[in-house]
Amino acid sequence: MPDAVFDRMQQGTMRTVYRGVPFFKSPFDIALYLQLLSRQRTGTVIEIGTKFGGSALWFADMLTAHGNRDGRVVSVDIEHLVDFDDARIDFLHGDANSLDKVLTKDLLARCPRPFLVVEDSSHQYRETTAVLNYFHDHLRTGDYIVVEDGVVSRLSGEQYRRYDHGPNRGVADFLDRHGVDYEIDTDLCDRYGHNATYNPNGWLRRR
Repeated sequence: MPDAVFDRMQQGTMRTVYRGVPFFKSPFDIALYLQLLSRQRTGTVIEIGTKFGGSALWFADMLTAHGNRDGRVVSVDIEHLVDFDDARIDFLHGDANSLDKVLTKDLLARCPRPFLVVEDSSHQYRETTAVLNYFHDHLRTGDYIVVEDGVVSRLSGEQYRRYDHGPNRGVADFLDRHGVDYEIDTDLCDRYGHNATYNPNGWLRRR
């Protein structure tokens, strides 16, 4: 897809709201997450990076829409910017670099399986790697971890250079170490064209 198309899509994505809350998901990824939620019958969405909470609210509604009345969303961020409450969502304060302090074994044990983990924190290599490494010890067969926004490497704005290809480098290095345990779900990544997603090669299923 031409870079100019991604640039224009990004402008629209950053203006998108869901039920009045900013919701920064691309139209491709909204559709892809719906496919995954339907196929996986997700029990818990664990989101690293909350921002204003639009994605957490959308995930909670989509779990309900897919018939999962007991589905949970756990959303972690280092800064609290959410101004609403929802009984289906736990908004937790925590750092992507030390998730063991907030996502304890006891908490994870209470979360319904299968898991869909969404790594949407800083888009920096350090945090991407920390999140992947943490969840590697906690994911089971059929769980997913999605590393978001590798597309920043293709966006033209100077503000995107500071990410230094963080998500993509993090995924590539993680798969170099643990690729035998994961598969890239190409049915999702390539559904609308090769890596026509904000998360190139970032839809990972635990084998």
